[in-house]
Amino acid sequence: MLNTSITKPIQDVPTAASVHVPWRASALLWKLQAYGLVGITFLSFFPRLFHYQEYAFFFLLAVALCLAWVERINPWIRTPIDLPLFGFVGWVLCTVPFATDPAYSFSEWRKLVAQVLVFYWAMFVLRSHRRIELSRQILWAVVLGSLVLSGFALVDFVLRGGTWENRLVRAGAPYSDYNWLTTYLVLVIPILIGWVVIHRTFWARALGTLTLVMAGFAQVFAYTRAGWAALLAQAVSFGLMAGRHRLVIWVLAGAIAMGGGLLAVSEIGYQRDTIDPWTLSARVKTWRLGLHQVVQHPLVGVGYGNDTFLKVHEAEVEVEKGKGLVEKVLPALHNTFAMVLMGSGVPAIILFIWIFVRIVSTLTRQWRPSTPAETQGLHVAVAVVTVGFATRNLFDYMFAGSLAHLFWILVAAGLCSVRPQISAEAGAGELSLNEVARSEH
Repeated sequence: MLNTSITKPIQDVPTAASVHVPWRASALLWKLQAYGLVGITFLSFFPRLFHYQEYAFFFLLAVALCLAWVERINPWIRTPIDLPLFGFVGWVLCTVPFATDPAYSFSEWRKLVAQVLVFYWAMFVLRSHRRIELSRQILWAVVLGSLVLSGFALVDFVLRGGTWENRLVRAGAPYSDYNWLTTYLVLVIPILIGWVVIHRTFWARALGTLTLVMAGFAQVFAYTRAGWAALLAQAVSFGLMAGRHRLVIWVLAGAIAMGGGLLAVSEIGYQRDTIDPWTLSARVKTWRLGLHQVVQHPLVGVGYGNDTFLKVHEAEVEVEKGKGLVEKVLPALHNTFAMVLMGSGVPAIILFIWIFVRIVSTLTRQWRPSTPAETQGLHVAVAVVTVGFATRNLFDYMFAGSLAHLFWILVAAGLCSVRPQISAEAGAGELSLNEVARSEH
Protein backbone atom coordinates (compact mmCIF):
# COMPACT_ATOMS: atom_id res chain seq x y z
CA MET A 1 0.00 0.00 0.00
CA LEU A 2 2.81 2.37 0.87
CA ASN A 3 4.57 1.77 -2.42
CA THR A 4 1.38 2.24 -4.38
CA SER A 5 0.55 5.54 -2.75
CA ILE A 6 4.02 6.82 -3.42
CA THR A 7 4.36 5.71 -7.03
CA LYS A 8 0.95 6.84 -8.22
CA PRO A 9 1.60 10.59 -7.94
CA ILE A 10 4.99 10.09 -9.51
CA GLN A 11 3.37 8.47 -12.51
CA ASP A 12 0.83 11.34 -12.83
CA VAL A 13 3.42 14.11 -12.98
CA PRO A 14 4.69 13.44 -16.53
CA THR A 15 1.11 13.05 -17.74
CA ALA A 16 0.11 16.45 -16.35
CA ALA A 17 3.22 18.06 -17.83
CA SER A 18 2.57 16.50 -21.22
CA VAL A 19 -0.94 17.98 -21.20
CA HIS A 20 0.07 21.51 -20.25
CA VAL A 21 3.20 21.95 -22.35
CA PRO A 22 1.35 22.00 -25.73
CA TRP A 23 -1.18 24.51 -24.41
CA ARG A 24 1.58 26.76 -23.14
CA ALA A 25 3.28 26.60 -26.52
CA SER A 26 -0.06 27.30 -28.20
CA ALA A 27 -0.69 30.33 -25.99
CA LEU A 28 2.80 31.64 -26.80
CA LEU A 29 2.22 31.23 -30.54
CA TRP A 30 -1.13 33.00 -30.31
CA LYS A 31 0.58 35.92 -28.59
CA LEU A 32 3.13 35.88 -31.40
CA GLN A 33 0.26 36.22 -33.88
CA ALA A 34 -1.16 39.23 -32.05
CA TYR A 35 2.21 40.95 -31.70
CA GLY A 36 2.96 40.11 -35.32
CA LEU A 37 -0.25 41.78 -36.50
CA VAL A 38 0.55 44.93 -34.55
CA GLY A 39 4.16 44.85 -35.77
CA ILE A 40 3.19 44.47 -39.42
CA THR A 41 0.76 47.38 -39.02
CA PHE A 42 3.61 49.55 -37.74
CA LEU A 43 6.04 48.37 -40.42
CA SER A 44 3.52 49.33 -43.10
CA PHE A 45 4.54 52.96 -42.63
CA PHE A 46 8.04 52.30 -43.97
CA PRO A 47 7.99 51.22 -47.65
CA ARG A 48 11.72 50.41 -47.58
CA LEU A 49 10.97 47.57 -45.14
CA PHE A 50 8.18 46.06 -47.23
CA HIS A 51 10.06 42.87 -48.09
CA TYR A 52 10.78 42.21 -44.42
CA GLN A 53 7.12 42.83 -43.76
CA GLU A 54 6.22 40.25 -46.40
CA TYR A 55 8.58 37.65 -44.96
CA ALA A 56 7.15 38.21 -41.48
CA PHE A 57 3.60 37.93 -42.78
CA PHE A 58 4.11 34.63 -44.59
CA PHE A 59 5.86 33.19 -41.54
CA LEU A 60 3.00 34.26 -39.29
CA LEU A 61 0.45 32.94 -41.78
CA ALA A 62 2.14 29.53 -41.78
CA VAL A 63 2.16 29.49 -37.97
CA ALA A 64 -1.51 30.48 -37.90
CA LEU A 65 -2.47 27.67 -40.26
CA CYS A 66 -0.55 25.17 -38.13
CA LEU A 67 -2.29 26.43 -35.00
CA ALA A 68 -5.66 26.16 -36.70
CA TRP A 69 -4.89 22.58 -37.76
CA VAL A 70 -3.63 21.52 -34.32
CA GLU A 71 -6.51 23.13 -32.44
CA ARG A 72 -9.09 22.17 -35.10
CA ILE A 73 -10.18 25.73 -35.74
CA ASN A 74 -11.48 26.87 -39.11
CA PRO A 75 -8.97 29.55 -40.17
CA TRP A 76 -11.36 31.14 -42.65
CA ILE A 77 -13.62 33.80 -41.18
CA ARG A 78 -16.54 34.58 -43.43
CA THR A 79 -17.08 38.28 -44.11
CA PRO A 80 -19.63 40.42 -45.96
CA ILE A 81 -17.14 41.10 -48.78
CA ASP A 82 -16.34 37.46 -49.59
CA LEU A 83 -18.45 37.31 -52.75
CA PRO A 84 -17.07 40.38 -54.57
CA LEU A 85 -13.54 39.79 -53.28
CA PHE A 86 -13.31 36.16 -54.37
CA GLY A 87 -15.16 36.98 -57.57
CA PHE A 88 -12.62 39.69 -58.39
CA VAL A 89 -9.60 37.51 -57.63
CA GLY A 90 -11.08 34.61 -59.60
CA TRP A 91 -11.98 36.72 -62.62
CA VAL A 92 -8.52 38.29 -62.79
CA LEU A 93 -7.01 34.79 -62.80
CA CYS A 94 -9.35 33.75 -65.63
CA THR A 95 -8.15 36.71 -67.74
CA VAL A 96 -4.44 35.95 -67.31
CA PRO A 97 -4.23 33.58 -70.36
CA PHE A 98 -5.57 36.41 -72.58
CA ALA A 99 -3.06 38.99 -71.31
CA THR A 100 -0.47 40.74 -73.45
CA ASP A 101 2.18 39.32 -71.10
CA PRO A 102 0.65 36.37 -69.20
CA ALA A 103 3.74 35.83 -67.03
CA TYR A 104 3.69 39.43 -65.81
CA SER A 105 -0.07 39.45 -65.22
CA PHE A 106 0.17 36.19 -63.28
CA SER A 107 2.89 37.67 -61.04
CA GLU A 108 0.65 40.69 -60.39
CA TRP A 109 -2.23 38.35 -59.62
CA ARG A 110 -0.08 36.61 -57.01
CA LYS A 111 0.54 39.98 -55.36
CA LEU A 112 -3.22 40.49 -55.30
CA VAL A 113 -3.68 37.11 -53.62
CA ALA A 114 -1.08 38.07 -51.01
CA GLN A 115 -3.10 41.19 -50.18
CA VAL A 116 -6.26 39.11 -49.77
CA LEU A 117 -4.39 36.68 -47.51
CA VAL A 118 -3.30 39.60 -45.30
CA PHE A 119 -6.97 40.53 -44.89
CA TYR A 120 -8.15 37.04 -43.96
CA TRP A 121 -5.15 36.41 -41.70
CA ALA A 122 -5.88 39.67 -39.86
CA MET A 123 -9.54 38.63 -39.55
CA PHE A 124 -8.51 35.23 -38.13
CA VAL A 125 -6.11 36.72 -35.59
CA LEU A 126 -8.60 39.36 -34.51
CA ARG A 127 -11.41 36.83 -34.10
CA SER A 128 -9.15 34.50 -32.12
CA HIS A 129 -8.31 37.22 -29.59
CA ARG A 130 -10.28 39.82 -27.71
CA ARG A 131 -11.24 41.89 -30.72
CA ILE A 132 -11.59 45.28 -29.06
CA GLU A 133 -8.34 44.93 -27.14
CA LEU A 134 -6.32 43.88 -30.19
CA SER A 135 -8.03 46.53 -32.33
CA ARG A 136 -6.87 49.12 -29.78
CA GLN A 137 -3.31 47.89 -30.16
CA ILE A 138 -3.61 48.15 -33.95
CA LEU A 139 -4.82 51.73 -33.60
CA TRP A 140 -1.89 52.45 -31.29
CA ALA A 141 0.43 51.17 -34.03
CA VAL A 142 -1.33 53.43 -36.54
CA VAL A 143 -0.98 56.49 -34.31
CA LEU A 144 2.69 55.86 -33.54
CA GLY A 145 3.48 55.00 -37.16
CA SER A 146 1.72 58.18 -38.31
CA LEU A 147 3.67 60.23 -35.77
CA VAL A 148 7.01 58.87 -36.98
CA LEU A 149 6.05 59.15 -40.65
CA SER A 150 4.73 62.71 -40.40
CA GLY A 151 7.65 63.82 -38.24
CA PHE A 152 10.19 62.45 -40.72
CA ALA A 153 8.34 64.01 -43.67
CA LEU A 154 8.20 67.47 -42.10
CA VAL A 155 11.81 67.48 -40.87
CA ASP A 156 13.03 66.24 -44.26
CA PHE A 157 10.89 68.87 -46.00
CA VAL A 158 12.48 71.67 -43.97
CA LEU A 159 16.04 70.33 -44.31
CA ARG A 160 15.69 70.13 -48.10
CA GLY A 161 14.56 73.75 -48.28
CA GLY A 162 10.84 73.28 -48.71
CA THR A 163 8.68 76.41 -48.54
CA TRP A 164 5.04 77.48 -48.81
CA GLU A 165 5.84 79.56 -51.91
CA ASN A 166 6.17 76.69 -54.41
CA ARG A 167 6.31 72.92 -54.61
CA LEU A 168 9.79 72.48 -56.00
CA VAL A 169 10.47 70.58 -52.77
CA ARG A 170 7.68 68.33 -51.51
CA ALA A 171 7.28 66.33 -48.33
CA GLY A 172 7.66 62.59 -48.90
CA ALA A 173 7.66 59.25 -47.11
CA PRO A 174 11.04 57.83 -45.97
CA TYR A 175 12.86 56.23 -48.92
CA SER A 176 9.79 56.93 -51.06
CA ASP A 177 7.99 59.97 -52.47
CA TYR A 178 5.09 62.34 -51.92
CA ASN A 179 2.60 60.00 -53.61
CA TRP A 180 3.16 57.34 -50.95
CA LEU A 181 3.12 59.89 -48.15
CA THR A 182 -0.15 61.47 -49.19
CA THR A 183 -1.81 58.06 -49.51
CA TYR A 184 -0.64 57.04 -46.04
CA LEU A 185 -2.14 60.23 -44.67
CA VAL A 186 -5.45 59.61 -46.44
CA LEU A 187 -5.53 56.23 -44.69
CA VAL A 188 -4.69 57.50 -41.20
CA ILE A 189 -6.18 60.99 -40.80
CA PRO A 190 -9.75 59.65 -40.24
CA ILE A 191 -8.32 57.18 -37.72
CA LEU A 192 -6.54 60.04 -35.91
CA ILE A 193 -9.68 62.16 -35.83
CA GLY A 194 -11.62 59.24 -34.38
CA TRP A 195 -8.85 58.70 -31.81
CA VAL A 196 -9.06 62.33 -30.61
CA VAL A 197 -12.87 62.23 -30.41
CA ILE A 198 -13.14 58.89 -28.60
CA HIS A 199 -10.31 59.10 -26.05
CA ARG A 200 -10.98 61.00 -22.83
CA THR A 201 -7.62 60.82 -21.08
CA PHE A 202 -5.50 63.95 -21.49
CA TRP A 203 -2.26 62.28 -22.56
CA ALA A 204 -3.94 60.02 -25.17
CA ARG A 205 -5.90 62.93 -26.63
CA ALA A 206 -2.76 65.11 -26.62
CA LEU A 207 -0.80 62.43 -28.47
CA GLY A 208 -3.60 62.04 -31.02
CA THR A 209 -3.92 65.80 -31.50
CA LEU A 210 -0.17 66.23 -31.99
CA THR A 211 -0.09 63.41 -34.54
CA LEU A 212 -3.17 64.77 -36.34
CA VAL A 213 -1.67 68.27 -36.62
CA MET A 214 1.61 66.91 -37.93
CA ALA A 215 -0.20 64.66 -40.41
CA GLY A 216 -2.27 67.63 -41.60
CA PHE A 217 0.82 69.74 -42.22
CA ALA A 218 2.55 66.83 -43.96
CA GLN A 219 -0.48 66.41 -46.23
CA VAL A 220 -0.40 70.11 -47.11
CA PHE A 221 3.34 70.20 -47.79
CA ALA A 222 3.19 67.08 -49.95
CA TYR A 223 1.49 69.42 -52.44
CA THR A 224 -0.42 66.52 -53.99
CA ARG A 225 -3.81 67.56 -55.29
CA ALA A 226 -5.03 63.97 -55.38
CA GLY A 227 -4.42 63.71 -51.64
CA TRP A 228 -6.34 66.94 -51.04
CA ALA A 229 -9.20 65.68 -53.22
CA ALA A 230 -9.28 62.43 -51.22
CA LEU A 231 -9.56 64.34 -47.94
CA LEU A 232 -12.37 66.42 -49.42
CA ALA A 233 -14.16 63.25 -50.50
CA GLN A 234 -13.74 61.84 -46.99
CA ALA A 235 -15.24 64.92 -45.35
CA VAL A 236 -18.18 65.02 -47.77
CA SER A 237 -18.81 61.28 -47.46
CA PHE A 238 -18.83 61.51 -43.67
CA GLY A 239 -21.37 64.31 -43.82
CA LEU A 240 -23.60 62.36 -46.21
CA MET A 241 -23.34 59.06 -44.32
CA ALA A 242 -23.99 60.75 -40.97
CA GLY A 243 -26.85 62.83 -42.37
CA ARG A 244 -25.07 66.11 -41.59
CA HIS A 245 -25.92 68.06 -44.71
CA ARG A 246 -24.88 71.38 -43.18
CA LEU A 247 -21.38 69.95 -42.69
CA VAL A 248 -21.28 69.00 -46.37
CA ILE A 249 -22.18 72.56 -47.34
CA TRP A 250 -19.50 74.02 -45.07
CA VAL A 251 -16.87 71.60 -46.39
CA LEU A 252 -17.68 72.39 -50.01
CA ALA A 253 -17.72 76.12 -49.28
CA GLY A 254 -14.35 75.84 -47.54
CA ALA A 255 -12.89 73.87 -50.45
CA ILE A 256 -14.10 76.50 -52.93
CA ALA A 257 -12.65 79.27 -50.77
CA MET A 258 -9.26 77.54 -50.49
CA GLY A 259 -9.25 76.84 -54.22
CA GLY A 260 -10.00 80.48 -54.91
CA GLY A 261 -7.25 81.55 -52.52
CA LEU A 262 -4.77 79.27 -54.27
CA LEU A 263 -5.71 80.77 -57.63
CA ALA A 264 -5.31 84.26 -56.19
CA VAL A 265 -1.81 83.69 -54.82
CA SER A 266 -0.79 82.03 -58.09
CA GLU A 267 -1.50 85.33 -59.86
CA ILE A 268 1.27 86.97 -57.82
CA GLY A 269 3.76 84.17 -58.47
CA TYR A 270 3.18 81.62 -55.72
CA GLN A 271 2.32 77.92 -56.19
CA ARG A 272 1.83 78.27 -59.95
CA ASP A 273 2.94 74.71 -60.55
CA THR A 274 0.33 73.48 -58.06
CA ILE A 275 -2.55 74.83 -60.16
CA ASP A 276 -0.98 73.90 -63.49
CA PRO A 277 -3.40 71.36 -65.05
CA TRP A 278 -0.80 69.59 -67.19
CA THR A 279 -0.92 66.39 -65.14
CA LEU A 280 -4.70 66.16 -65.58
CA SER A 281 -4.40 66.85 -69.32
CA ALA A 282 -1.74 64.16 -69.69
CA ARG A 283 -3.85 61.73 -67.66
CA VAL A 284 -6.92 62.35 -69.83
CA LYS A 285 -4.89 61.70 -72.97
CA THR A 286 -3.51 58.50 -71.46
CA TRP A 287 -6.95 57.37 -70.26
CA ARG A 288 -8.29 57.74 -73.81
CA LEU A 289 -5.75 55.21 -75.05
CA GLY A 290 -6.76 52.89 -72.23
CA LEU A 291 -10.43 53.31 -73.08
CA HIS A 292 -9.64 52.35 -76.67
CA GLN A 293 -8.27 49.04 -75.40
CA VAL A 294 -11.41 48.54 -73.30
CA VAL A 295 -13.60 48.97 -76.36
CA GLN A 296 -11.55 46.36 -78.20
CA HIS A 297 -11.33 43.92 -75.26
CA PRO A 298 -14.34 44.61 -73.01
CA LEU A 299 -14.63 41.16 -71.43
CA VAL A 300 -11.13 39.96 -70.50
CA GLY A 301 -8.99 43.08 -71.03
CA VAL A 302 -5.37 43.11 -72.16
CA GLY A 303 -3.63 42.00 -68.97
CA TYR A 304 -3.81 42.77 -65.25
CA GLY A 305 -1.02 44.96 -63.87
CA ASN A 306 0.11 48.57 -63.82
CA ASP A 307 2.88 48.01 -66.41
CA THR A 308 0.53 46.48 -68.99
CA PHE A 309 -0.31 49.90 -70.44
CA LEU A 310 3.36 50.55 -71.25
CA LYS A 311 3.69 47.08 -72.77
CA VAL A 312 0.75 47.79 -75.09
CA HIS A 313 1.50 51.45 -75.90
CA GLU A 314 5.27 51.56 -75.67
CA ALA A 315 5.56 53.01 -79.18
CA GLU A 316 3.22 55.94 -78.41
CA VAL A 317 5.01 56.69 -75.16
CA GLU A 318 8.42 56.74 -76.86
CA VAL A 319 7.24 58.92 -79.75
CA GLU A 320 5.70 61.56 -77.50
CA LYS A 321 8.38 61.47 -74.79
CA GLY A 322 10.04 64.59 -76.20
CA LYS A 323 6.83 66.61 -76.47
CA GLY A 324 5.53 69.12 -73.97
CA LEU A 325 4.17 68.05 -70.62
CA VAL A 326 0.54 68.55 -71.64
CA GLU A 327 0.86 66.61 -74.89
CA LYS A 328 2.88 63.62 -73.75
CA VAL A 329 1.48 60.17 -72.97
CA LEU A 330 2.21 58.91 -69.47
CA PRO A 331 3.89 55.49 -69.10
CA ALA A 332 0.99 54.21 -66.98
CA LEU A 333 -2.72 54.92 -66.56
CA HIS A 334 -2.25 56.55 -63.12
CA ASN A 335 -5.67 55.24 -62.13
CA THR A 336 -6.22 51.93 -60.36
CA PHE A 337 -9.81 51.62 -61.56
CA ALA A 338 -8.79 52.31 -65.17
CA MET A 339 -5.97 49.76 -64.82
CA VAL A 340 -8.42 47.11 -63.61
CA LEU A 341 -10.90 47.94 -66.38
CA MET A 342 -8.33 47.86 -69.17
CA GLY A 343 -6.46 44.92 -67.70
CA SER A 344 -9.29 42.51 -66.83
CA GLY A 345 -12.42 43.87 -68.46
CA VAL A 346 -15.83 45.15 -67.39
CA PRO A 347 -16.67 42.25 -65.01
CA ALA A 348 -13.48 42.98 -63.05
CA ILE A 349 -14.23 46.67 -62.53
CA ILE A 350 -17.79 45.88 -61.41
CA LEU A 351 -16.50 43.43 -58.80
CA PHE A 352 -13.72 45.81 -57.76
CA ILE A 353 -16.12 48.69 -57.13
CA TRP A 354 -18.49 46.30 -55.37
CA ILE A 355 -15.76 45.52 -52.81
CA PHE A 356 -15.49 49.18 -51.76
CA VAL A 357 -19.24 49.70 -51.75
CA ARG A 358 -19.77 46.57 -49.67
CA ILE A 359 -17.19 47.63 -47.08
CA VAL A 360 -18.74 51.07 -46.65
CA SER A 361 -22.35 49.85 -46.62
CA THR A 362 -21.58 47.11 -44.06
CA LEU A 363 -19.89 49.55 -41.69
CA THR A 364 -22.44 52.35 -42.03
CA ARG A 365 -25.30 49.99 -41.21
CA GLN A 366 -23.73 49.59 -37.76
CA TRP A 367 -24.06 53.27 -36.84
CA ARG A 368 -26.65 52.82 -34.09
CA PRO A 369 -27.11 54.70 -30.80
CA SER A 370 -26.74 51.42 -28.91
CA THR A 371 -23.28 50.75 -30.37
CA PRO A 372 -20.41 51.50 -27.95
CA ALA A 373 -18.67 54.77 -28.78
CA GLU A 374 -15.30 53.11 -29.38
CA THR A 375 -16.74 50.54 -31.79
CA GLN A 376 -18.84 53.13 -33.60
CA GLY A 377 -15.82 55.39 -33.95
CA LEU A 378 -13.90 52.52 -35.55
CA HIS A 379 -16.77 51.84 -37.99
CA VAL A 380 -16.99 55.50 -38.98
CA ALA A 381 -13.23 55.89 -39.40
CA VAL A 382 -12.75 52.76 -41.54
CA ALA A 383 -15.75 53.63 -43.75
CA VAL A 384 -14.33 57.11 -44.36
CA VAL A 385 -10.85 55.63 -44.92
CA THR A 386 -12.29 53.36 -47.61
CA VAL A 387 -13.87 56.29 -49.46
CA GLY A 388 -10.65 58.29 -49.32
CA PHE A 389 -8.47 55.39 -50.42
CA ALA A 390 -10.75 54.72 -53.40
CA THR A 391 -10.64 58.41 -54.34
CA ARG A 392 -6.85 58.53 -54.09
CA ASN A 393 -6.62 55.54 -56.41
CA LEU A 394 -8.55 57.44 -59.07
CA PHE A 395 -5.40 59.47 -59.72
CA ASP A 396 -2.65 56.89 -59.35
CA TYR A 397 -2.01 53.20 -58.74
CA MET A 398 -1.58 53.14 -54.97
CA PHE A 399 -3.30 49.84 -54.19
CA ALA A 400 0.02 48.06 -53.76
CA GLY A 401 2.73 47.10 -51.30
CA SER A 402 2.59 48.24 -47.69
CA LEU A 403 -0.27 50.64 -48.46
CA ALA A 404 -2.49 47.73 -49.47
CA HIS A 405 -1.45 45.78 -46.36
CA LEU A 406 -2.31 48.71 -44.10
CA PHE A 407 -5.66 49.21 -45.82
CA TRP A 408 -6.67 45.55 -45.48
CA ILE A 409 -5.63 45.44 -41.81
CA LEU A 410 -7.77 48.50 -41.08
CA VAL A 411 -10.71 46.98 -42.96
CA ALA A 412 -10.30 43.73 -41.01
CA ALA A 413 -10.32 45.67 -37.73
CA GLY A 414 -13.51 47.43 -38.79
CA LEU A 415 -15.35 44.37 -40.09
CA CYS A 416 -14.31 42.22 -37.14
CA SER A 417 -16.39 44.38 -34.84
CA VAL A 418 -19.47 43.94 -37.06
CA ARG A 419 -20.90 41.08 -35.04
CA PRO A 420 -24.44 40.65 -36.48
CA GLN A 421 -23.36 40.15 -40.08
CA ILE A 422 -20.26 38.06 -39.47
CA SER A 423 -21.79 35.93 -36.75
CA ALA A 424 -24.83 35.18 -38.85
CA GLU A 425 -22.69 34.05 -41.75
CA ALA A 426 -20.21 32.01 -39.71
CA GLY A 427 -20.97 28.50 -38.54
CA ALA A 428 -21.93 27.92 -34.93
CA GLY A 429 -19.26 25.25 -34.53
CA GLU A 430 -16.61 27.58 -35.86
CA LEU A 431 -17.62 30.30 -33.41
CA SER A 432 -17.46 27.99 -30.43
CA LEU A 433 -14.02 26.75 -31.40
CA ASN A 434 -12.80 30.30 -31.82
CA GLU A 435 -14.14 31.17 -28.38
CA VAL A 436 -12.27 28.18 -26.93
CA ALA A 437 -9.06 29.21 -28.67
CA ARG A 438 -9.45 32.75 -27.40
CA SER A 439 -10.03 31.65 -23.83
CA GLU A 440 -6.84 29.58 -23.89
CA HIS A 441 -4.62 32.58 -24.51
